[in-house]
Amino acid sequence: MSARSAGWVRALAPAKINPFLAVLGTRADGYHELDTTLAAIDLCDVVAARASDAPGVTLALSGPAASADVPRDERNLVVRAALGALELANSLGQGARGVELALEKHVPSQAGLGGGSSDAAAAWLACATLFGCADHDEPARRSLAALGSDCVFFWAARESGYARCRGRGELVEPLPRLRRERWLVIATPVQGAPTADVYRAFSRSSTGLDDVPSIRTEALELGEAAARAACFNGLERAALSAVPELALWRRMLDELACGHFRLSGSGSSFFGLFDERPAARATAERLTRECSQRSLALREVRVVSFAGHGARIVP
Repeated sequence: MSARSAGWVRALAPAKINPFLAVLGTRADGYHELDTTLAAIDLCDVVAARASDAPGVTLALSGPAASADVPRDERNLVVRAALGALELANSLGQGARGVELALEKHVPSQAGLGGGSSDAAAAWLACATLFGCADHDEPARRSLAALGSDCVFFWAARESGYARCRGRGELVEPLPRLRRERWLVIATPVQGAPTADVYRAFSRSSTGLDDVPSIRTEALELGEAAARAACFNGLERAALSAVPELALWRRMLDELACGHFRLSGSGSSFFGLFDERPAARATAERLTRECSQRSLALREVRVVSFAGHGARIVP
């Protein structure tokens, strides 16, 4: 019996990378003004929801990335997203009482891969589908924006998995689905990179903003060398300062002719782009060996492709 036939609605929650991330300054509300591209990758959590007679939301966690730092209560964005969808359903007269959530974690936390944000968008989609209100786009955007900027990306760009995001990241301009087949090596250190710490380090930096290149939304359709050259992360220097262990990773990558690898978001994962899967696999194997030889603690090295979708309902 499938999860759907048993009353469950399941949604995929893909991770993401930031091929381009520019921080343009600090806003009056204390957030930072961003101009960034996000691309969903084929590394996914799974969120399942079913109606419950008990009021509120319960959450069960499983999966290889269900670590101790992933909360089981309302600190987890999936619970808050489900509560928002439940509130919308009741405002529309659906008579929904409660929701059971099951979250299968594969995306590591504090890794710059957007796992928690994607889980929230997938939870909203699963619950809204369960209660027949998935076509209410504007309430979804507002609710998800209140939870976190990246949450909106996984909802608004669910048809393509690629978008340009501005403001504090909540102003999402979906872009066409990427056509070029490409492989990515995702290397995630054991050390997490708390987003708030990285932005504090950025604010303390005396580095100016004059060296920010122009964004190229078509960069991922270019050849390997050009695509690599167009990738940029204005937070990387701050992340290396906030999490000194990442500086050792940066040194290793540069010494292994992997200087084209970039930090994703505020870290701690690094990614590299490849046209050929064998080359990506060979690089992943080499990084794994080097981490062992240099005693660099590693969560995982993966070879993935682009997902081509954001949050998505699956059977």
